[in-house]
Amino acid sequence: MSSSNLVEVKIIKESVLGETPLAGDFETVRFTSESLSGTPETTESQNIRTDRMSSGQVVTGLTVGGDINFELAKDGVIDSFLESSMLNTFQPSAPVSVDLTVDATAKTVTRASGDYAVDVKVGDLVTLIGMDDAANNTQLMVAEIVSATVIRYVGKDTMVDGTGTGTSFKVADKLEIGKDKQSFSMEKQFLDLVEKFILYRGMNVGNMSLNVAYGEIINGTFNFSGNDYEAVSGVANSMTNGRTVNAAATTNSMNGSIDMPFIANSEAGSFDSSTFCIQNVELSLNNNLTPQNCIGEAAPKDYSPGTAQIEVSLGSYLADENWGLLAKKLSQAPFSIGFMVQNGDGHYGFFIPALQVSFDDPQSQGQNQDVVMNMSGVAKVGSLGESALTIFRS
Repeated sequence: MSSSNLVEVKIIKESVLGETPLAGDFETVRFTSESLSGTPETTESQNIRTDRMSSGQVVTGLTVGGDINFELAKDGVIDSFLESSMLNTFQPSAPVSVDLTVDATAKTVTRASGDYAVDVKVGDLVTLIGMDDAANNTQLMVAEIVSATVIRYVGKDTMVDGTGTGTSFKVADKLEIGKDKQSFSMEKQFLDLVEKFILYRGMNVGNMSLNVAYGEIINGTFNFSGNDYEAVSGVANSMTNGRTVNAAATTNSMNGSIDMPFIANSEAGSFDSSTFCIQNVELSLNNNLTPQNCIGEAAPKDYSPGTAQIEVSLGSYLADENWGLLAKKLSQAPFSIGFMVQNGDGHYGFFIPALQVSFDDPQSQGQNQDVVMNMSGVAKVGSLGESALTIFRS
């Protein structure tokens, strides 16, 4: 009997949809559970038999795909799956060398020369490098470009007033919503069976979710859709035969309490650290993939991406500071939200420039129950055409 603890999934990025590359390393996926499958679609024959027996069913299609559930950690495989989710690739930025001064009270960073508008955007996750005080060699999110030489930031409370000579800043690798599909060949192996493998090709992320809650490990799901499936026996028939397979990452999972240095929003007008208590944040992305079904092909030949539909859920205790959301739900006036998660292995950042929410009025749920607002909404394109969701990585 096969055990769930003895299942491995390996992936390699495809250059051509549905074709496993002949060269390159495979990566081992770290997951909490998976439901990858090639599932036939069947139709029962309607032929009438005088003996009243059924003529049986025939395969009329093939659904290839399923979920990989994960805990968020700094992981190259997760990076690749995020790229597939956003139909784009992470774009790196070069460090900008300039003398910097931090005012921790005003939460500003002043540069000696140059123009911030050329190098950063509101919502960018930026790392300061070479500051005299080590507490300032950290990440911050750009809240406002005050002038050519001054930005206001949202960041860690541990930052202090300080300067630096020979300093620099660097925008984290940035992933925005795009149009280029990023597909994978996947191999699932049952290690307690004798050389048994299931092969999947043309696997695109159609849906992604991420759940952040206080006191819990951040978790999520990548849902895949593919175009080819095969169950094989024998190492010689596996995708990874003779190939280098890199071990799964061993980085620590991130959680929604101590690994979340800040969460910010512009509900009150200006983008700043949240003044009200947020219990949980849930993000979901649906690429609305439409299968391209062709005569002579069991599985879809390809998938056409539709609108990148991003939904957000927020849970918050009712407070004076978030009372203004009641007006926003009627006007559907958007506000921005951004946060970072980080541990010793690295960090990710998330920024939504325009979130519209709807929710029931705050209600008393009974004795000794806090009054909360459970909001749900949609992230739309920013007022200046910014990506509805931007993801950053260290």
